[in-house]
Amino acid sequence: MKKLFLLSLLIFPLNLLAVEKTKEEKVAKYIIENIQKDYVTCYSFYKVGAESFKEAGMERQIIEGLEKSADVTLKFNYDLGEVLGLKPETMARITREEVKKFTKIGKKDFSSLAKKYGLLCKNLVENQKQRINYWEKKGNKKIK
Repeated sequence: MKKLFLLSLLIFPLNLLAVEKTKEEKVAKYIIENIQKDYVTCYSFYKVGAESFKEAGMERQIIEGLEKSADVTLKFNYDLGEVLGLKPETMARITREEVKKFTKIGKKDFSSLAKKYGLLCKNLVENQKQRINYWEKKGNKKIK
């Protein structure tokens, strides 16, 4: 995980908010913005999942795994937010809003959240490169 963050600092321009001159810089910013959003989403998914599993009396080991994944995704959410120049207060507000949204959905139908985000979030935590490649490919198509 730290490798991804350090790699992003080395590969991508340090000042992403400056005027972008090349397509590569624009795509790099697009990747970081979207990966950061993915981390907010996955933090919310894991946080709500852990709470749902606690309420259902599931095994402690499963809950701890979800909580650990929530911690990892929250850290990367903030790390990438800093790279993008977001203020901690802004990131906290966005994260709270996303958790609130997921909580509302999860209380009605957690299985729909699990189907939609379970594999995506698992892959994001375990293999960020795959998600970076996804956003890079999408960014290269979108940005001319």
